[in-house]
Amino acid sequence: MKIYEVEGPKTPEQMRLAQLTATSQRASAAVKQERVRQKTQKAQQTLQKLRAPIKPIQTVKPIKTV
Repeated sequence: MKIYEVEGPKTPEQMRLAQLTATSQRASAAVKQERVRQKTQKAQQTLQKLRAPIKPIQTVKPIKTV
């Protein structure tokens, strides 16, 4: 085993830095996941609109002239 492979206990500063890094990575992953969720939801809404039957257009009665 080499000297650089041996790790001692982390100092409180190192532990805090590692914790902040992990928190940052979790937040980034959550943002990505939320963006994907919103894109999926919007795509599903678009598909529902496209699959919905088209409502018939109301015809306008012509005005009778006297």
